[in-house]
Amino acid sequence: MSATLRKKCPQCGKKNLQEDKFCTQCRFEFKEYSPGDLVIIEHLKGDLYGSIVCLTVFIAFMILITVAIPSQYGIQGIIPMFIIWPIVILFMVWATRYLRGLSKIRKFIITEEYIEITVPHKPYFRVNWSEFDAIEVLKRDHQTWAVLPGKVIIGPRFIYFKLIFKGINFIQSYEFESGKDFKRKSRKEILIALDEFAQRKNKDYHGPTKK
Repeated sequence: MSATLRKKCPQCGKKNLQEDKFCTQCRFEFKEYSPGDLVIIEHLKGDLYGSIVCLTVFIAFMILITVAIPSQYGIQGIIPMFIIWPIVILFMVWATRYLRGLSKIRKFIITEEYIEITVPHKPYFRVNWSEFDAIEVLKRDHQTWAVLPGKVIIGPRFIYFKLIFKGINFIQSYEFESGKDFKRKSRKEILIALDEFAQRKNKDYHGPTKK
């Protein structure tokens, strides 16, 4: 009966047999966790595909403007393009780097023994509950903006959460970005779970939970 049960691989989406320890397609390792553990295993492929569509529309719009303005205003319409397109190219380079890794698996695991964090393009992180006495969570907002002739353009706002684990002669920290490293919904689950686990483990917790 168990051979007919299927489980979906969070990395590639292939359905595997329930007893499989590795995905038969991408070799993702399935691990067993206790029912009370926090196990977040996800990717952001949907966000990546949506961003690619938006960038494609943006580039098409800029090409349309580049063709339309000179045809309307002649040589005077070409001059602003020498200002606009370098900015557009820099933005595209930044966007390409920012979107890198969204389709890859990221993990946030909290068990009774340890906390483990895996995010693409960042160092692997693991800390045992026995190593620290307190958790401090710091929230950091970063508002982007750009100055163009005659105006200031407000860009995307980024939110970061820095987890600091403190003990006697021990301190480790890890910072993740909400919405990119982990989904916003997952970020709320992570902060709530850290608070709840800290209470059970008699550890101090300082920081946001549900907010």
